[in-house]
This record gives sequence, C-alpha cells and structure tokens, in this order.
Amino acid sequence: MANGGIIGPLITITKSTGGNSVSKFTSPGTFNPGGSGTKLLDVLIVAGGGGGGMTKGAPSNNGSGGGGGGGVLFIQNLPNTNPAPQSVTIGAGGAGKGSPSPSNNYGGVGGPGTAGSNSVFGSYTANGGGYGGGRPTASPSPADAGGPGGNGGGGTGTIGDPAGAGGASNQSDASGFPGSALANAGGSGGNGSIDRGGGGGGGAGAAGTDASDPGVGGPGGVGVDKSPFFPGTPFGDSGFVGGGGGGGRYLPASSPAPQPSGGNGGGGNGAHNTGGQPGVSAILSTAGDANTGGGGGGGAQQAAPPADNTGVNGTFGSAGGSGVVMVTQVNRVIASGVFSMDEVYTEVKAGNWSNSF
Repeated sequence: MANGGIIGPLITITKSTGGNSVSKFTSPGTFNPGGSGTKLLDVLIVAGGGGGGMTKGAPSNNGSGGGGGGGVLFIQNLPNTNPAPQSVTIGAGGAGKGSPSPSNNYGGVGGPGTAGSNSVFGSYTANGGGYGGGRPTASPSPADAGGPGGNGGGGTGTIGDPAGAGGASNQSDASGFPGSALANAGGSGGNGSIDRGGGGGGGAGAAGTDASDPGVGGPGGVGVDKSPFFPGTPFGDSGFVGGGGGGGRYLPASSPAPQPSGGNGGGGNGAHNTGGQPGVSAILSTAGDANTGGGGGGGAQQAAPPADNTGVNGTFGSAGGSGVVMVTQVNRVIASGVFSMDEVYTEVKAGNWSNSF
C-alpha cells in the first residue's frame, strides 16, 4: 500500500477517549465506567488474608502456622462493552485463633485460624487466604496442616508426630486470561525436639518458607507490586499486596531473637517463644495489614506473663488483613483491522497499543 498501511479485517478501529482513570475499592460498591463503546480495564482483585493458628502448649510445644495471603487476580485489557457497571465485593481477613484481649488467651485451647473471605469484581473472584495451622490440644493430638486458599496457610510444628504440611493454593486464572492468578502454597512446620517452628503462609509472589532448625518459624511469602498499573492512587503496603503471615518461632527461647517476618504485602509477623527469658513479656504475633490481603502471624509457646515465665502456654494467632480492588480504565487503542504504519508506530511508542480483540 502506498501509505504504508497493513491490510487486516475490515473492522473499524476505535480508541478509548480521555486519559486513564483509577478507582480504588476498600469496601463493597459498584464500578461505574465512563464514556461509551468498549473500554479496556486493568483490574487487581485481592482477597482477605487468612488468620494465624495457635498452639495449646505443654507438653508438646510448637510454633503455629502463619495465615496465607489473600488470593490475587491481575487482569489486563479486560474488555467492558457498552460499558457496563460491575459489582465489587471486598473480602474480610480471617480471624486468628485465640484473642489478644482481654486476657491474651494464654493457655487457651489451640487450633487453626480462619480462612479469609473472597473478593469479587463482576464475574471474577479472588479466593480468601488459607488459615494457619495450630494444635488443638497438647500431645498426642495431631498438628494441623495449613489450610488451602488463594495462598495456602502455613503448617504447624511438632515433635514425635508428622508436622503440619503447608496448605495448597486453590486460586485459578480468570477465564480467558492465562497467568492472571498470583498465588502460592504455604510452608511446612518443623518436626523434631528443637525444630518445631511453624511454616510461613504463602504469598502472591512466593511460597511460604518452611520452618528451619532450630525452631525458627518460616517467613511469609512475599506479595506482588502492581502499583505502576494504577498510577496516582496509593494502595497496599507501598503497592505490595497478598503477603503471607510469618510462622510462630519455638527456639531459641533463652535469648532475644527476631520474630519470623510476614511477607512484604501486609503479612503479619509470627510470635516468638520467650519461655526461657525471665521477666520478658510476650513477643506476640501481629495482624495482616488492612486492605492488603496480608496473612496473620502464627502463635507460639509462651509462658504466662508478666513475671517469671515459669508456666508454659500458647499465644494467639493473629487476623488476616482485608482485601482491596483496583481498577484502571485504560486509554489504549483497540487494534484489529486496517490501520496505518504511522498509527502503529505512534501508539506503540506511547505504550497505548492493545491487540486484545
């Protein structure tokens, strides 16, 4: 062709009008797109994170699993025809096992946390994070595995019994968008006389870490950062979402040691056993951050506070963080017809090209 055009199907080429517009949802609502015709959307759907587990305590103490981060779906160039409003649901974080108030629940019955709730945009669902495993009663009760979820929860540590396995991810890709699911499994708990830490919860960017010797709870898996696709609208943990909660730490108890960390993306820290540190107050798990989908930290062995730490009980697991939904209505070319080379060059250079249709 003399004008350097490319021959394709005889379909009218259309462009989205106006600049990109970003919407943020931290509570249920409706996305109401502007304009007319077919719009392209970039959508990030983050479910609520799972809650961390709690151990019963003596005579078989252990660290409990961290909650899995909420499942994450990231869908690019989602066509929205006419354009139609889309309903939005924001998933709540799952409860941790036990309670931080009023008595801190020291010595209470242990067990797993609670899974997070789903977040939904239109017909697309991100699954809530899996619960962190715990131990319902003292030995010989079995150690809990982490629960399945968008990101799997971490398993519980033990001695003499099989350790709790990490929970699997049950997050599927959005139909028609391969690779849109960002989710991983939780880490496994430890099994041994000193290797009894809890596994870290899975994160959207990496699996939760297994517990390690000596009794170190696994860090939660890192989340993902998609903030460049939603410019000018802060969200998550500096843009990261879906971090897993840290597993509870069993050893060393006789000297200060770092808490198992939650994954970047709102994951809470795991508790740390201070049973051999007289006068040291509890080093407790922390909750996942709100509107990040971060998993809650797992509990650990802990003597009754606040004085000599001679009793042996368990500290609570913490709650997961609530989810968030981000939507950008994108100013991109819808290109599937006859168009000039000049237009292709200009739009590709500007980063506005889409070949979704």
